[in-house]
This record gives sequence, C-alpha cells and structure tokens, in this order.
Amino acid sequence: MRGAQSIDRFVEDRRARWARLAQLVTDAHGRVSRLGASDVLELGALYRAATSDLAIARRDFTRDVVTERLNDLVAASHALVYSEAPAGGRRFRRFVMHEIPSTTRALLPYTAVAFAVMILPALLTYLAGIVAPEIAATALPEDIKRELAARRPGSEIPLEARPIAGPLIIVNNVRVAVVAFAGGLTGGVLTILVLVLNGASLGATFAVLHGSEGAGALLEFVLAHGFLELSAIFLSAGAGLRVGWAMLHPGDLARRDALRLAGEQAVRVVVLCAFALGVAGLIEAFVSPTFLPASTKLLVGATSGAALWAYVLLAGRRAATT
Repeated sequence: MRGAQSIDRFVEDRRARWARLAQLVTDAHGRVSRLGASDVLELGALYRAATSDLAIARRDFTRDVVTERLNDLVAASHALVYSEAPAGGRRFRRFVMHEIPSTTRALLPYTAVAFAVMILPALLTYLAGIVAPEIAATALPEDIKRELAARRPGSEIPLEARPIAGPLIIVNNVRVAVVAFAGGLTGGVLTILVLVLNGASLGATFAVLHGSEGAGALLEFVLAHGFLELSAIFLSAGAGLRVGWAMLHPGDLARRDALRLAGEQAVRVVVLCAFALGVAGLIEAFVSPTFLPASTKLLVGATSGAALWAYVLLAGRRAATT
C-alpha cells in the first residue's frame, strides 16, 4: 500500500506540468519554430523537469505504467527540443548513437512479447510434428518438402544468381518487418497474427525435416544470417505492438497524442531494423549459401547478432546520463 501511495503522490505532484508539456509538444506539430518565444522557454524548462522526473521514475517505479508514459513524453519532447539543431554530422551522430538505441531499449518489453508470441507457436508445432509425424507431413506441399529434403549446404542459391538474390531477399525481409510494424495500427492484431503464422510455419518445417539431412542443411543455411534477421523482425514487431498498445491504452493522453508519441518511437526502431535486415540480406545471399564451414557461418551470425545487441543495449547510455 505504501508503494501505491508513493506513486500516486509522485504523479499528482507532477501531473499538471506533464500535461502542459504534452500540450506544447502537440501544438508544435514537430517544429519548435511553431511555438511562441515564451512557449519555447517553457518547453525547455518543462523538458528538463520531465527528464529529472523520468530518472526518479526509473529508479523508484521501474515497472509502473507511469514510467512508460513519461518515457514516451520525454522522447517526444527531446525530438522537438533538438529538432532545430544543425542538420550536420553532430545531429546525425546523436540520432544514431543516442536516439535510436535509447528508444529501442525503451521498447524492449514489447520486443520480448513479440519473441514469445513467435517462439511459442514454433515450439508447439515442432513438438506436435515430432509426436504426430503423420500430421506434420501434411503441413507443407510435397514439392516444397522435396526441395527442402534435397537441399545441401552451398547449393541453396547458385553463384550467378546471388547478385540478384541479395536485393530481393532484402526487400522481402523489410516487407515482413514493415507488415509486423504496421500491424500495430490494427491494435496489434495483425502483428500478432504475422508472428504466430511465421512461428508455426518455422516449427512445422523443422518437424517435417526432423531426422533428415535436410534439417541440418536448413539449420546450417540460417546460421550466418538468422541471428540478425530474427532479431530485426522481433524488434520491428515489438514496435508494432507498442503502437497497438498506445491505441488500446492511451493512458492520460488523448489517443491521437499517444499514437503519435508511440509512432515516433516505433519509426526509430524501424530505421534500425531496415539497416539490420539489409545486412542480413547481404549475408544470406553471399555467405549463407556458400561452402564455408558451419563453424564459420556460426561465427558470422553470432558476431553480427552480438554487434546489433551491443549497439542496442550499450550505445547512448553515457549521453543519457549527462
């Protein structure tokens, strides 16, 4: 009870200035130049106060929804306060090294939900296929099963087709990520559906190939690009779920404002995902279908995946505390 009273008092003491800050952000419509001189000064003061409030909330009320809402408000205010900064190298570096990773970290709970929503159907369909192989046998068309069973490492994409396959793979990967993200506008229903169907398809595929050389060949094929590709899909789906949550639970903000704040966050994450999927597509076209040893492909996959998550978890933390 004491904790509940503490959070209630914390919110009550600050609610008015948070509401005023949200109103200024809304009135600016993305450009601080649209505000009057006095409003700009007030915006700066309220932004600094909200940043301090967020630090307290993260320390004392880590799991409370208030912290999430306040984080959204600070992120939107930050984007507005710094929107008129010179469009040169410093602004770009701040966007890449602080805004993208810090926003991605803020959305990690949604990413974790996206991961679970896809992995659970994958595990269930895989286990069901092992227990009842006669059912799993009907999960894929015969021509696809024959193609997968006949697959051998290094033969997936002919050498002469790889320069063409690379861009096509990238476009397809980005399309899946965009659909998962845009599904947030359906309240997250489409995002969840995409994750469940892809997870079930993945589990069914490995169930059908269980015990055959095709299973090992497929696993070896995805070693190099799978870590990066799946991470990007989970992140983009998490961004979609963030938008869906804002639509269903806008909190103290108007639904329009909550969606706009969530959308600004999600777009930053999608920018990161597009870059990661581009790299994953190049790896899938030029590394995964080669005769390189499985250990080398695993090293490529683990290194690229670790680089992505090191960036997400570590970049911008020092800037956030200064």
